[in-house]
Amino acid sequence: MGRSIDDAANGIECSLVVPTHRGAHRLPVLLDALTAQDYDKPWELVIVIDGNLDATAELLDSYRDRLPIVPLVHEEAKGVVAAMNNGIRAAHGRIVIRCDDDLSPGPSFLRLHMRHHKEGRPVGVIGPTRDVFADSPYARAYGIPANERALAAAYRRDGSYRWVGWAANNSVPREVLLSVGGFDPRFVYGQDSELGYRIASQVISIIVDPDLETLHRGPSTSVGSRAGRAFVSGASRRLFDSIHTGAHPPPPRPRGVKGRIWDAGVGSLTFLLRTREAYALAGKAVDRFLAVLPLPVASRIISLLVEAAGRSGRKHGSIDLGSYKDQKSVELSRELSGQNR
Repeated sequence: MGRSIDDAANGIECSLVVPTHRGAHRLPVLLDALTAQDYDKPWELVIVIDGNLDATAELLDSYRDRLPIVPLVHEEAKGVVAAMNNGIRAAHGRIVIRCDDDLSPGPSFLRLHMRHHKEGRPVGVIGPTRDVFADSPYARAYGIPANERALAAAYRRDGSYRWVGWAANNSVPREVLLSVGGFDPRFVYGQDSELGYRIASQVISIIVDPDLETLHRGPSTSVGSRAGRAFVSGASRRLFDSIHTGAHPPPPRPRGVKGRIWDAGVGSLTFLLRTREAYALAGKAVDRFLAVLPLPVASRIISLLVEAAGRSGRKHGSIDLGSYKDQKSVELSRELSGQNR
């Protein structure tokens, strides 16, 4: 059970920081999971309400007797970067644990993070996320296998590049976050891995802990959404590369005839489609036929489109990521409408 802030006094060991935007429908699963934590030291739950637009504040009030909640409210939405930076500044814990509002942590979530943060050399910790999908043609053809590939990559990634996976579930000493300047406000997408790079650049070792693998309830659920998101991620990568030249490893060269044919197909799409909107529309067109396409064919079509969208974003996307700030709002609107159908 969570301890109260009064009980914790000034000895708070860790601060769990959760940014949320119109998240009243997501938070109960997370909050219920946090009431069952087996961590026995003082901690606090800093929830940053980014835009007072739904019943999130009232929901948090109903958990105050069960969780050590410290709410911060942005009356108007400022974005996840501002929410996280304000949450970090408000945190009292020695360690800051980042957790998105659509995760479902297990009962040992806090304890497993904190076992890595004993006194001594500071480290960063990543818990990869396993996407949860309702059964659908998209999930079978692409969503589930793509997430499996991402998890496998996270676990085998060389220590020099583990920062790439810095995302929705991580922890690091608060003083490290403050020393690197927190999140960069230039990033709308890709802000997490960019922060992870700066943390790693401080010669901070990053650990990927399979015991901290956590269910994620908010993945893309359609080709249209995934392709649009891939383009924005590519644009974010373009901005990243303009700031941190040479940080990413070079892309692998295509191998064999099949590899070269695939690469040529991706290149052709990259040349033909040069905007997020174009990829979103192409993805919606694919969505209409997914149910009748053989699974291997559907998988290849989606993979081709998503890879091309990412490459196109890196090549043609704007480094003014503010031009894509509506991406998450569009995805959230779809999530809410899907929930209410």
